[in-house]
Amino acid sequence: MNERIEIAEKIVTNKDKKEWKKFLKIYLVLAILFLVMFTMRATVTILQVFVPDMTIFFEMGEEAKLTIIFTIYNMSAAAISLFVGPLSEKIGYKIMIYTGMIVFASAMMISTLAIDFWMLALGQSLAGIGAALFGPSVIAYASDYFPKEKSSTAIGIIMSSFYVATIIVVPINSYIADLLNWRWGVGIMVILGFLVAILIILIVPRLKQIRSKEEEEEEETIEDITTDSVKPQSYMDRVKIVLKNKYAIGTFFITLFQRGGLFAMTALLSTWILDEFSIEDNYVSGLILMGAGIAALTSNSIFSWLSDKFERKRWVILVGTGLTALWIGIFPLLAFSKPLAIFGFILVNFFGGISMGSYNAFVAEVEPKAKGTTISINNTFGQFSQAIAIAIIARVIYARIINRSYSRFSAYSYSGFAAMGFLTIAVILMIFFVKPKKEAIIVNKNEQHKIKE
Repeated sequence: MNERIEIAEKIVTNKDKKEWKKFLKIYLVLAILFLVMFTMRATVTILQVFVPDMTIFFEMGEEAKLTIIFTIYNMSAAAISLFVGPLSEKIGYKIMIYTGMIVFASAMMISTLAIDFWMLALGQSLAGIGAALFGPSVIAYASDYFPKEKSSTAIGIIMSSFYVATIIVVPINSYIADLLNWRWGVGIMVILGFLVAILIILIVPRLKQIRSKEEEEEEETIEDITTDSVKPQSYMDRVKIVLKNKYAIGTFFITLFQRGGLFAMTALLSTWILDEFSIEDNYVSGLILMGAGIAALTSNSIFSWLSDKFERKRWVILVGTGLTALWIGIFPLLAFSKPLAIFGFILVNFFGGISMGSYNAFVAEVEPKAKGTTISINNTFGQFSQAIAIAIIARVIYARIINRSYSRFSAYSYSGFAAMGFLTIAVILMIFFVKPKKEAIIVNKNEQHKIKE
């Protein structure tokens, strides 16, 4: 009897150990994927903070001339993203993430050691290529690795790295740069990039995915349906699969208008507030950025969890984008004082964070048969939209109104209306192309039957 009890206890203990190891491994993988995106976002943000210092160092004369490096970064990332999707599906997401991080860290090292503007521009073009390699692959990997009922939460945590970077790294690296110079601030991120690459190799598995029982049954059904079909292998085959999916096409245009409107305005907003209300203290401006980052991190974490918990991903995406569109448009009309302006800026970031995790999880599920290709093409639209929106909103509307002697308040008002237009178009497209979970499953199964026929 005692022997049986001991055997039973050993079985339970071994089971508990296995469950604990599985639990630990899942969160280690999540932490590393978080670090990958954190490193990318923090490094790019740090460069933006150091634009004044680099303008003086490279003798560019005007800050606007130096900021072209960010356009170079976006355009190179957009161009490469068109081709990395099918490759990532063929060789595996882990290899793409590792390769991308090595390229990104090496490129930022070139930027850190740059002796002139052209060397800096070369570094940023290579950094864009590196980000294009690992960015879409991180989202695709997370979508495959974590169960679908937790995908929004997992991807939301990973994408929250964008805000954590602003909260933590920017103040610390700015302080280090003040003590030494801008090269040290960027150099620290280079070291972090290489360390993250090592962690990817050591810890991130090449396992296909962790699946719930319901998902396994669903995949077995799909496998039965598509047994006789030929899986696409070439680049064009995979692209055709994506382009035949009307929801994927709709998603790309949603990203074009959503990301462009949001990122262009949040970048312009911080500059507008600092100039309009004469905030010159770096400590105060740092606190404002931290407040905005905390607000976005909070909304992203809460609403990503809620969308998984109550299976309301579509509504979270629509509400988050709708509130962002509305507030970006009316905010400058209500910012009569510094406290109101700061509150409004923080609220824009809060609304912007609501749909981030859910929307990225949705993009990863639009075309399961060519997930990496879908996310990569979507990233191309996103990168192009940022460059185009910044050019239209910041450099055409805002700059021209300023040059015509209007107040900065009026300039931001017109820019805000333009961004509101971008986001309103995104919301309208979402109504038609972001489908509820049940309907999406039905559509996917119908497509699978068509393939068999």
